Amino acid sequence: MVVVSVMQDEDVETAVREAISLIGGIKTVVKRGDGIVIKPNLVTAMPAEAGMTTDPRVVEVIIKLCQEMDPSFLVIAEGSATVDTYTAFEKAGYEEISAKYGVDTIDLNSQITTAKRIPFGRGVQFLEIPDQILEADVLINVPKLKLYRANWASLAVKNLVGILNDQGFFTDEKVSKFSLEVSPELWKPDGKWYLPHHKKYFNPRGEKEKIHENLNDSIVDLASIVKPSLNVIDGISVCRDPDLTYYDPTPVQLNTIIAGKDYMAVDTVALQIADRTPLEIPYLKPAVERGIGESDLSKIDVVGTPIEDVKKLWLT
Repeated sequence: MVVVSVMQDEDVETAVREAISLIGGIKTVVKRGDGIVIKPNLVTAMPAEAGMTTDPRVVEVIIKLCQEMDPSFLVIAEGSATVDTYTAFEKAGYEEISAKYGVDTIDLNSQITTAKRIPFGRGVQFLEIPDQILEADVLINVPKLKLYRANWASLAVKNLVGILNDQGFFTDEKVSKFSLEVSPELWKPDGKWYLPHHKKYFNPRGEKEKIHENLNDSIVDLASIVKPSLNVIDGISVCRDPDLTYYDPTPVQLNTIIAGKDYMAVDTVALQIADRTPLEIPYLKPAVERGIGESDLSKIDVVGTPIEDVKKLWLT
């Protein structure tokens, strides 16, 4: 059986520590002297209270647990899609924990990469993967809980896209079939998360654009060659509408952490909060079909807080 923990507690440190303890503890993931990369979700420059980016308090607890194992290196790495990654680190509060614990922040958009072949790739056959990721003994994936109103979600498997380069760009008009319309919250001067460079359409580029050619299969291709050792989903403050399609959405305080070593299993459990299954999510359906991790709930031992308790808060 694959074990996934769900821990609900108003104290973030307690929630993270208990969630990791319930799946065996950090010592079952990290060996003494390992090189460790922690990958949060900082797709854009927002503070954690917006419910859209990984809360730095969650990462802080993981850092403390990892430092007990005397790692050879320990870094926080992200390749933000919509802004300069260091701006995202700053706005989300990561500079403080970086300084406090002596842990470097790394912009994966600017790192040296190595082309990795994807065996049986359906969307892509090769992807450029940052050497920082390839050289790590342990990748700890710390996505944000994002459950969209439509048939979409951004959880552990999807968070891997952030390791790919490059930062995208904004335009006033659509410039390609991959142009994504941006919430007014981001591009209008009176928007809550406005930045001067934001415009109405966002356009990916680099390897992030490459996987958009066949997004659903390509996400699975990426997940087939980059497999985190630990996944810790941040469900502390969660935006009910990650597309920001209505003005000034108010996040819900779920105060929940979901943890597991199998990225598909944690996604499968997290989706239950919104009464969904991986087969309803366009990129997770092919992941199920290709056997990327465990998606059969009958083979997942869910421990800790009953998921129904979290669901009640989500639906309130």
